[in-house]
Amino acid sequence: GANSEEPRGLTAHVDTLGAMVKEVKSSGRLKLTKIGGYAWNTVEGEGCTVFTRQGVRVRGSLLLVKSSSHVFSTQVNEEKRDDENMEVRLDARTASAGETRRLGIEVGDFVAFDPRVELVNGFIRSRHLDDKACVAALVAAIKALADSGRAPARTTHFLISNYEEVGHGASAGIPADVEELLVVDMAAVGEGQN
Repeated sequence: GANSEEPRGLTAHVDTLGAMVKEVKSSGRLKLTKIGGYAWNTVEGEGCTVFTRQGVRVRGSLLLVKSSSHVFSTQVNEEKRDDENMEVRLDARTASAGETRRLGIEVGDFVAFDPRVELVNGFIRSRHLDDKACVAALVAAIKALADSGRAPARTTHFLISNYEEVGHGASAGIPADVEELLVVDMAAVGEGQN
């Protein structure tokens, strides 16, 4: 920036809500623990990818343990969507914990839900887009400054963090002399909220 006194910072996050393998079940299916704050029903039925430590990607679907209405009738609608009742059914021939482990899947592996990105009529729709859109705005501002040959009035630090959903990460990268910090976040605001 043109003035190095009273530096400021701008930050946004790029992390994505997801899950981690909590247990490889005796059936070969996966019990998950959530990363970030979301409701299971918002990702129920979603395709997902398990990322193993060996770099193998295994596809699957997040489903209720009792997902078949033909077998479980009305229980499908009544079942609580929680950690105990949701599981990943893998797109692989596996019917035991041993067979699933032979695919390279272990407790602690990360699971990403399909983002379903769409560009429609000039709008971008995607799961977990929230702050990634804010990061795009920060990058666009930096590019506009660079293209114009201008500098901010004050020294400005840009930080793109990736741990916001688990409650840490951004504060570690902010220089100690930053006087003013603007957190760019696109949190959803419902009707009747400010």
